[in-house]
Amino acid sequence: MTMQTDPQAAFIESAARLKNRIASQGGPASSEREPVPVPRTERGRRSLNTCHRYAQTERPRKPAPRDSRAYVPELAARIEDDPNLSDGARRCARKLAELTYRAHRDDRALPVTVTYLAKALGRCRRTVQRYLRQLEREGYVAVDVVVSQRARMCVGLIVRLLSPLMAAHHRHRWPGSLGNPGATPESLNQSKGYYSKAKDYHARVESQRMGVQQWAMRCMDGIFRSYMETKPLAGLPPVLPA
Repeated sequence: MTMQTDPQAAFIESAARLKNRIASQGGPASSEREPVPVPRTERGRRSLNTCHRYAQTERPRKPAPRDSRAYVPELAARIEDDPNLSDGARRCARKLAELTYRAHRDDRALPVTVTYLAKALGRCRRTVQRYLRQLEREGYVAVDVVVSQRARMCVGLIVRLLSPLMAAHHRHRWPGSLGNPGATPESLNQSKGYYSKAKDYHARVESQRMGVQQWAMRCMDGIFRSYMETKPLAGLPPVLPA
């Protein structure tokens, strides 16, 4: 036969034991402690008084995007679980996959500019560059710079999607696009003139590609030459032979 204990009596006994233990350790009991006043600023007091209220004016709403048939292809769930990526970098990766799947499905290399991505994502150029650096650092994309032949400037980027971003069943190749069975097989893409122009364009772009680190070193060449013209090592004492 088991004895049933009163829950209230057990709680009072446990509280008394805890109070005696704190007192035996030399610390004041919880009931004897004086509350420490927390200094509140004017902004903090105003926040406590108004945090439960609704805003007087709602956030202005933007027009909804138009309905289109564009979609994001299947990607690996690793990009959603990676703690080293921000939510903006994940959104940037999905936008890159959408654009690449639409126009550059075979080689998975998207020629794009930072300005275009900034407008597509609704962010500034510096934020988009930070997203690309995160994706490149974690091995999801590879970014190359397209160098201009007429000026010492870059005309855009070529973002290549890597295998960690792809789903396992589409890691090597995306499925082909569905064609209209009633359409003629001859198209503009298969004409001789268009194909030769496109081939020349891709060959020219491939010859102008450059890594991001190599482009950064090239951009610093002028600053380094100007710095060396000042002869910064002239004030150092001469090195005497041993």
